[in-house]
Amino acid sequence: MKRPLLATLLVNVIALVLAQAAFAAPELKTLAPGVYALVGGEGKTNSGFVVTEKGVIVIDTQGPGELAKLLREKIKETTAKPITHVINTHYHGDHSFGNQYFSEGLIIAHENTRKALIENDEGHRTMFRKFFGAESLKEFSLTLPEATFTDRMILRHGGRTMELIYAGAKAHTDGDIFVWLPEERVLFAGDLLYSGRLPLLNDGETTGALKAIDKITSTDASVLVPGHGPVSTIDDALRYKGYIEALRAEVKKMMDNGMNREEVASKVSLPPYSSWLMYKEWLPANAARVFDELTSEREKKE
Repeated sequence: MKRPLLATLLVNVIALVLAQAAFAAPELKTLAPGVYALVGGEGKTNSGFVVTEKGVIVIDTQGPGELAKLLREKIKETTAKPITHVINTHYHGDHSFGNQYFSEGLIIAHENTRKALIENDEGHRTMFRKFFGAESLKEFSLTLPEATFTDRMILRHGGRTMELIYAGAKAHTDGDIFVWLPEERVLFAGDLLYSGRLPLLNDGETTGALKAIDKITSTDASVLVPGHGPVSTIDDALRYKGYIEALRAEVKKMMDNGMNREEVASKVSLPPYSSWLMYKEWLPANAARVFDELTSEREKKE
């Protein structure tokens, strides 16, 4: 019963995602001198770039070709310096399928991100087309990370220092990293953080997601760039953590009351988060995912 339920939930939101795409005009934000975020409208995907003395470091390359090209245009409008590095925070296509438009830079990611891009290629492309349209990968060429790591990497380039830090466990995916600029106190969180919008949790685990938020909030970042949503703060990260904790608690209560997976997904409600984007669309699928996670946790204890 698991697959039909999730499949139905996903199909129900695809039309909405496509309908919203036309209104998702990205906006370039200056976060610190030489540090920028391209923030997607209506909670769409965020990217970033850092201008160094030697060149530009791009963080997440968008997915649809037109958005990847727009990101490149924004970089060109900002600086004449070449692109030297690209960082993928995780494998999802809306953050990595634009790699081909920045292939002159050294592409860096967690080892699991490279692995997922290879092993999940066919299914990944199918799901991407469902969300972004049949023609969204018309010019697409899979462009993989060339440099990978498993725990932490320090990138020193052109007078900048950036720490690339693994989430530590499966969180949004099993290859999530965040990018920390300690001197500028700016942190690019990828999809380890959403702000004002629900995530889709079907590819990760909430226990790892909570630990990742703890890692992020242990920094003294003054500016956080989520994977989706407006430029944020540590307080916003704590609010996102609160959503995950509330979801786990509510699903546990429903399970304790004897509800099965389908009942949990159809009846779950978290009013404090009802104003967040994708609340109605993603909450049932997220509840189903947490049901599976809590069921597995209980089985391990028995």
